[in-house]
Amino acid sequence: MNTIILISRAHSETAFKLAKELYKDGSEIHMLFMGRGTHHLSRGDVLKELEFAKLYTFETEFDSPRDQIKAIGYEEFIEILEKCERTFTWI
Repeated sequence: MNTIILISRAHSETAFKLAKELYKDGSEIHMLFMGRGTHHLSRGDVLKELEFAKLYTFETEFDSPRDQIKAIGYEEFIEILEKCERTFTWI
């Protein structure tokens, strides 16, 4: 099962734990960071912790030089939403 987790809060450790549990239960995890949540994408410890997930940000908010983070537009966001059976928001 595909799951997308939307992160826009500065304090998201609980959401990271949820993502890890869902992954352990067999879900493919997609995480979209936006707003104040994008600062997590510049932290190496967070990227290491979330290496099991596909990480995204909106190209208009934050375009990371790191390969494991994909900057997406609106159409790609809709494609991910359509692919995922579950959506969690941490806003």
